[in-house]
Amino acid sequence: MPPILTDEQREHAAATANMVAAAMARLDREHGEGAVMEALRLIISALPSDERRQAIIAALMRGKPPV
Repeated sequence: MPPILTDEQREHAAATANMVAAAMARLDREHGEGAVMEALRLIISALPSDERRQAIIAALMRGKPPV
């Protein structure tokens, strides 16, 4: 179940997501998929626990369109 957010929290989340998406698109364009994968690996490794990492990975996978 998704967390309950205030409008302000949702706005901050959207703004942050837009900045990250733009940075990742630029990284991909300038340095390729390997650089994007390394950046994602570093982001995930910075999370405080394996349980938190797994929860975030699961949330990302739920948002993934079918291949």
